[in-house]
Amino acid sequence: MTAEWRIRSRSPDSRQALAKLAECEEVVAALGVADLGELVEFLRSCATEAERRRAAEVVQAMLRSQAVHPLVARAVLQAIVPGLVSVARRLRWGSGGDWDNAGAFLADALATAWEVINEWAGVDRDYAVLDLLSAIRCRLRRQMVRQRTGRERMAFGLDLDHVPGVHSPNTTEADELARAIEQMGDKLDPLDAALLYANRVLGLTVTELARMSGRTRRSVAGRRDRAVDELLHVCA
Repeated sequence: MTAEWRIRSRSPDSRQALAKLAECEEVVAALGVADLGELVEFLRSCATEAERRRAAEVVQAMLRSQAVHPLVARAVLQAIVPGLVSVARRLRWGSGGDWDNAGAFLADALATAWEVINEWAGVDRDYAVLDLLSAIRCRLRRQMVRQRTGRERMAFGLDLDHVPGVHSPNTTEADELARAIEQMGDKLDPLDAALLYANRVLGLTVTELARMSGRTRRSVAGRRDRAVDELLHVCA
């Protein structure tokens, strides 16, 4: 995948895709990169808080305007690969599912990511990377549950993750936390909730989240902890 991207990202198509994206997204044009390869390299190498904030805005813009050229969606996928690895690790590389090995599970995660990215073409999301990883994780988790329950008992066509009051014996603390965050709805600050979900459910580190959200590690940790306090206050 990396070798294939290295070739495609420097091609004339890649330069054309970048030019079309820059025409409709000022935040991309301002970077001054020549092709999608350089764009993804920027997203992967941000060091300062300002660069990380801009990177988060760029991914949001790429998702929003990916229809300008097919390679833009491919660039989004390449940009979120590190996050996908963290999600796969959190899901124990599909342990308990029907995948033969970690490589097969990661391939399925990439395919799922590709589906979500394409489905969200034109969607404008403030926390694009976190939202993408959350949606991918949820789809993979549901697939794992269906596989296990399909082997163990008849589920009558129901997805047990979405049946109130029914808990799979394979439910983890992360799944329970995910449900709690969802049930809180607008009682939590949207960014606080997104950071808590990404850290405790998706398994992304504070450093990774700082890079994705464009905020300092201290800010990320503080907002995550504030969401935890709100959850504990409601549940008390």
